[in-house]
Amino acid sequence: MSDFLLSLSGNPMARKAVQTLGLPVPLPPNLRRASGPDPERRLDGLEVVALGADAAPTEALAPLISATGAAGASVRYVRAHADAAADTAKTSAFVVDATGLTMPGDLRLLYDALHGRIGGLARSGRVVVLARPESTTAAPGAAAAQAGVEGFVRALAKELGRKGSTVNLLRIEAGAADHAAGPLLWMLSNRSAFVSGQPLVVRATSSAASTDAGLRGKTALVTGAARGIGAAIARRLAEQGARPILLDLPAAADALDALATDLGGVALPFDLAAAGATQAAAEAALARTGPIDILVNNAGITRDRTLGKMPPQHWDLCLQVNLEAAIGLTEAFLAEEGITAGGRVVFLSSIGGIAGNPGQTNYAASKRALIGYAAALAPTLTAGRTANCIAPGFIETQMTAAMPPLVREAGRRLNSLSQGGRPEDIADAIAFLASPAAAGVSGQTLRVCGQHLSGA
Repeated sequence: MSDFLLSLSGNPMARKAVQTLGLPVPLPPNLRRASGPDPERRLDGLEVVALGADAAPTEALAPLISATGAAGASVRYVRAHADAAADTAKTSAFVVDATGLTMPGDLRLLYDALHGRIGGLARSGRVVVLARPESTTAAPGAAAAQAGVEGFVRALAKELGRKGSTVNLLRIEAGAADHAAGPLLWMLSNRSAFVSGQPLVVRATSSAASTDAGLRGKTALVTGAARGIGAAIARRLAEQGARPILLDLPAAADALDALATDLGGVALPFDLAAAGATQAAAEAALARTGPIDILVNNAGITRDRTLGKMPPQHWDLCLQVNLEAAIGLTEAFLAEEGITAGGRVVFLSSIGGIAGNPGQTNYAASKRALIGYAAALAPTLTAGRTANCIAPGFIETQMTAAMPPLVREAGRRLNSLSQGGRPEDIADAIAFLASPAAAGVSGQTLRVCGQHLSGA
């Protein structure tokens, strides 16, 4: 559904009239998103300034500069404390190396790096700050400095969102710089347009480091795939080279068959809430295609009522479809050795599971439970397999189009980018987590919400 206020924002007279009415209006231009398969050089034309405390790039930053240049960007390294007056050209992106912060006073690096330069960030620009995971920092002063980086990132993201720009944080374990290249390229690209203010931890792993975003030759099962976000996920994975297995309710069989035909995939009509359905679905998929490489647990429902008025069947069905079916299907595949080495499991959580919404105690419980499950599952996986969650915010779908207009407008504006996301934003994030480039990312929840103003 089109965003009326966003469309008006490009017309000065209409914009003034809307502002007179007291309505929030996002600034043009709209977010710059990518479409179709990733080209071989995803960052062609990007002007990137990398900033660090030292005269030369650190051991953590050097391979990232190399990978960014190899992806087609023009990269220039600048000492953070150098005079910013010479930097007069518009810059597509800044990458700030804060991995060396060891005491609270070191946070001044962030100010010195960007204070005189941030005005030169182009619209729909990117800022990525590199830091260390707090959990690996034993000294209290160092932990304080590394924690302070995240507060800086979240605040700066809210300052720059009105220009369509994003700010994100990559926490890189010592020795994991090579595995950080893929996540960095994704954060710098237009594939991450609706992700801002978010931290992502990159860990060292035995899997080979890669920046490959393609899914050529992979088999991907997507639940709830007949329409909406599920269909967008299936399309994006197919565009990246994967063969999709599309699972949805038998009532959606016609739409499922049509999409499977269009994408050259397999349709599996199953009601995952039925007794024994998750095991039967896994067995049917394995019989058709053999072990899968990617499992996307997208299927979900809402049954909204305040707790005091919620009938028990609304609670039970929401937990059954959103949570128990996702866990049951995942465990069925794992028990049958049905997910290949290096395989990916992704769960669709929600901002509602992080922040909570009135009338959604059942939904919030189910979606937050998936976050806990993925975090606990990840360290048990072997052979390079990963498990992660995606938490969407307000996404423009048929469901949100049916909302009352004022509720829909509030949902669109309650994020730093002041607009709703698209199903393709979720699909791009999942394609990234499913790719070899995300080998160092596991047990985490990535919010795709334009930095929603509620929640963590």
